[in-house]
Amino acid sequence: MNVAIIGTGNMGKALIGGLKRAYGSTARISVWDKLPELLTGFDEGVEAIDPWGWHTAGFAPDVLILAVKPGDVSGLLDVVSTVSHQHKLDFLVISVAAGVSIAAIHEKIGSGARVCRVMPNTPALIGEGMSAYAMSENCEQRDTRLVEKIFSACGKVICVPENLMDAVTGLSGSGPAFVYSFIEALAEGGVGAGLSYKAALDSAVQTVIGAAEMVRQTGEHPSVLRSKVMSPGGTTVKGLQALESGAFKNTVMSAVAEAAAQSARMSKEK
Repeated sequence: MNVAIIGTGNMGKALIGGLKRAYGSTARISVWDKLPELLTGFDEGVEAIDPWGWHTAGFAPDVLILAVKPGDVSGLLDVVSTVSHQHKLDFLVISVAAGVSIAAIHEKIGSGARVCRVMPNTPALIGEGMSAYAMSENCEQRDTRLVEKIFSACGKVICVPENLMDAVTGLSGSGPAFVYSFIEALAEGGVGAGLSYKAALDSAVQTVIGAAEMVRQTGEHPSVLRSKVMSPGGTTVKGLQALESGAFKNTVMSAVAEAAAQSARMSKEK
């Protein structure tokens, strides 16, 4: 399988790693970035070829992944459209550019193109990402299987209607930043209670990891697991009362809603 990846920043590199894990030596990967310094240090089977050079290099992509900033997509698609029409190439286009709709991509490269839009998040860099994808109507089952295989190598994958991409952005796209803030607050609370900062941060990080794994592995609702930590008149219930006095749950829900709304506003501006 031939895979072209344009954009070799953090997310591009995460996807290259995922492809190598999923396909190994059976995948020939072509990469390109407008910054030359990002085109070095790749493993065997990954070569730098710009779209204009695909034909001369004997490279016909089966899938093209656009891992670039939203503002770079339009000009890049002009090049991709020209190259694909000149050399009669037919490939699945996967875009991870936030806020760029499937319709906007079709407008540039034709309504017949098979297009997938994906919203990953930064933990994909360590193989623990959350990626949501939406397919264009003319995509085939093999396209869906391909998308799931690529992104499941970087974490968990779900399929959603495209009109829910803003909600995904607000939750899993922005969510890591919310969790980092919570970890920071836990650690600083531990310092306030007398722990060294290192001990507090180590404790906070492992507590979040352990709690998340409990939800994942047991399949129990978070409220059920929370009740198992509480005892009548104990420390946990007093701490939870303090959280709720600060409207903790409502604040987190509002953060997701605001991030989703901002994603929708940014999409309309493009």
